[in-house]
Amino acid sequence: MVIFNKNEIFTLWVKNRPTNIQIRCWRSWVNLGYKVTIYCDDTSLLPDEINSKCIIKSPLLNSSPSFEFKEDKILQCADLWRFIRLKELGGTWVDSDLYLFNRLPHDDIIISSEHTPQSGGRKTKNPLRPNIGVLRFPPNDPFVVDVVEKLLPTTKADENANSHQTSKMLKFVKLLQGKKWEKYNEFVATPDVYCPIPYQFAKEIYEMDWMDIYKKKYNLDFYNKTEKTLGVHLWANIVRNKIINIHGHTESFFHHHCA
Repeated sequence: MVIFNKNEIFTLWVKNRPTNIQIRCWRSWVNLGYKVTIYCDDTSLLPDEINSKCIIKSPLLNSSPSFEFKEDKILQCADLWRFIRLKELGGTWVDSDLYLFNRLPHDDIIISSEHTPQSGGRKTKNPLRPNIGVLRFPPNDPFVVDVVEKLLPTTKADENANSHQTSKMLKFVKLLQGKKWEKYNEFVATPDVYCPIPYQFAKEIYEMDWMDIYKKKYNLDFYNKTEKTLGVHLWANIVRNKIINIHGHTESFFHHHCA
């Protein structure tokens, strides 16, 4: 394997001002001793604390000097951007709404995953689904090279398509399901490592009674974390649409569970 810095975490923040969720998550990485690099198009969006404790870089990359974060496609662009960055430089990507309790393993490759519905109309046979909340690869990893080729738009119509980001990420998941890259599934962490709370409970994790609901439905007690639990994905995009007073709920969550 190519040697690269596993003590650096990088992430991306563009176009909007971060909420308390992102700030607390970035702070958790810094407090664990990581060198944190935030690729940001406007440093004025970030609080002084983050600007002083993190390395701030332009999101422009060598292979894509004209890469644009279109207002109506920020999530899709960010999904593609993280893989291009991993292809060029390698390293460890962490979503800005993923709070870390402990340091990541020293593995050369990390792929996080999330729970899948095991009952109801959308139930699946697979108990987990690889996701892109935490990704670590060496530079020019052949799997990442293939992912970038599959995600890059090949036509103008494709470039202008308004398809939801998950349609692109399904290509990433399907690559892992195929025979060509099936060996990479050994690097996929179980959901309880980085994503112990399913997205269905994005709202409940900010409420005082969420633990009882979570334990009853999934027989998992997040409050009594196991040794495998390194962090928690806080589903900021989903929560923003579900909770009106997000600031108050967020403060309550961090006070009781992330102190």
